[in-house]
Amino acid sequence: MEARFLLLESLKIDIIDIELDLSIYQLKITFSKGVLLYIRYNEFGEYAYQIILSPRKFDYVRYDNFDDRWPIKTRPHHFHQKNNKPVIESPMNGNPAHDMPILIKFIKEQII
Repeated sequence: MEARFLLLESLKIDIIDIELDLSIYQLKITFSKGVLLYIRYNEFGEYAYQIILSPRKFDYVRYDNFDDRWPIKTRPHHFHQKNNKPVIESPMNGNPAHDMPILIKFIKEQII
């Protein structure tokens, strides 16, 4: 709910649809350019912020901590780059108050 509020507050003019599915802890936002944002949190402290840029294969980016196999300083927090490029360090930590301003800035600079 906190992530939803922060995103709506900052990006409302670019959002055309928003769905919150509490049964799977998922927020889905559709932007005016057709870009999709999925946000998931679970009871194990895991999160994922995935931005699907188009239906093309590997045309997405994702910040998450769902897997712990990446040899980076911010492990388990990591960033999956577009076009299946190597995973890199992430500034995210799973806290919406900390992460949403970073995600909003990314969306404004890269997508909107």
